[in-house]
Amino acid sequence: MAAQPEAAAGHVTLVPVLQAMRELYSQPPGTERFKEYLRMATSMGDMALPISRINPMAKAHALTYVEKMIALDAENVAIGAAAAASAELPADALQLSLILLDDLKGGWTNRTFAEFEHRYERKYEVQRGWAVVVLWTSEEPSREFVRERTREAMYRTIAERDRGPVRTLREIMKREGETMRFAGRTSSRYDAATLASIEVTIAPHLDSNAAPVVIASLYGDEIAASLGYPPLGLPAHAAYEAALARELNGARRTSWI
Repeated sequence: MAAQPEAAAGHVTLVPVLQAMRELYSQPPGTERFKEYLRMATSMGDMALPISRINPMAKAHALTYVEKMIALDAENVAIGAAAAASAELPADALQLSLILLDDLKGGWTNRTFAEFEHRYERKYEVQRGWAVVVLWTSEEPSREFVRERTREAMYRTIAERDRGPVRTLREIMKREGETMRFAGRTSSRYDAATLASIEVTIAPHLDSNAAPVVIASLYGDEIAASLGYPPLGLPAHAAYEAALARELNGARRTSWI
């Protein structure tokens, strides 16, 4: 059941896991499935880092999603997108893997915490050369979506290798604005007035690295309140959208640096 490198493109090698996830989720939930998950993780060596985030006890919807991704040939789509991205970035050798995280029907994963960790607390993955493409069970899969997420994963990994981790809200916004532009986002979901209001609200917090402040700024009041953090008076994904608008309006660079 162990996944082995299957395809390479430029500086990027794909480590496929979707078939292994399909086999895992085809088993009835229970002790044997969990034991198989542990065997799967340990047999993959360094792959245990990204694979450890999946929900081994996910319900039938996870199997359905994995089968959709296999039908879309998602791993080959991802390696193709990674090859194109590596031609645009100063890429060293990377390992690419695509995993599914469950934010619909299980208590294993809190999406906000898991997403925050995946994006900003991944020292060992970056050191080991992993670019991990994360999809969520609440998201409708498509080839274009896989391409976009792959370009995001490539950019974050290479940017962190080159410039180190981001900690403050200001640093996160700068990198995320660049990441979203590189992935193909061309406009913010908010109008100019809303973006201006967001900028005013987050301005006093730009140099904060306190998780309650940074998460409330990035994800908005509803998510902040659900986690027990003080709301700041912000809509969903506020600082992310402001970061994208800044990048699109003020950074007309041809280089990622």
